[in-house]
Amino acid sequence: MNPKIQYPVGRRIRDLRKQQRITQAELSAWLHAMHAPITRDVIANWETGRSDVPAYCIQIIAYSLGVKVSDILPELTFKGLISGRLMLNPASKLK
Repeated sequence: MNPKIQYPVGRRIRDLRKQQRITQAELSAWLHAMHAPITRDVIANWETGRSDVPAYCIQIIAYSLGVKVSDILPELTFKGLISGRLMLNPASKLK
């Protein structure tokens, strides 16, 4: 995963998890119940940007948190994709 995308995804997972008052341990237990080999340490690494979230995990995490996949993925703009950078603010105007 692109490192410029990696941390925003982990940060969004953290924010969504905290909004629902779920601990990292509780989320990892829920994911283990669905046979996903994800530990609390793995979640901590995602949330702090030390490692990236595998694409195959995003859908199961979204399901576990009761959100849409698009709630976890960062906003991308066409201009940002072309220039190779990520534009996180959807309200920002294209220059």
